[in-house]
Amino acid sequence: MRSTIVSDSTTLIILGKIERYDLLENLFDKVYIPSEVIHEVSQKSDGVLHKIMAHVLFETRSITDSVTLKMLDGILDSGESEAIVLAKELQCILLIDEKKGRAVAKTMGLDIIGLLGVLIANVKSETIARAEAVEILNTIKQEKFRVSKKLEEHFLDVIAQ
Repeated sequence: MRSTIVSDSTTLIILGKIERYDLLENLFDKVYIPSEVIHEVSQKSDGVLHKIMAHVLFETRSITDSVTLKMLDGILDSGESEAIVLAKELQCILLIDEKKGRAVAKTMGLDIIGLLGVLIANVKSETIARAEAVEILNTIKQEKFRVSKKLEEHFLDVIAQ
């Protein structure tokens, strides 16, 4: 992929907890993080904010399109809204996992990827093995990352190919 993306908080938090930002580094040159997402991450006491701020891959960005942001107010949480608006402004891929946020982003014409998509892309680019991807899936589920049975089966099918 080797491009830039905009990220919502979920993947940043999960990958920070398991010390695996390399999975993003393998695919992307830069990860832009909206101010409100940084605020959401800062509300956690798990040390992830420090890891993000210390990592060269991540850059905080503010949005300029307050009109679109206001349209999303009340539909999504403020971090998701800012991530969508920033991805639209920068014409970047959006890294988002929440179902409702993904649906809104798609209707706005954004290209999206989620945490499982990041794992799949790492397997396809041979930066991690299939077995490691399955191990990471099990680890992130222990970190309370919710994956439907259907999505997990699809993930396992795709990485088996």
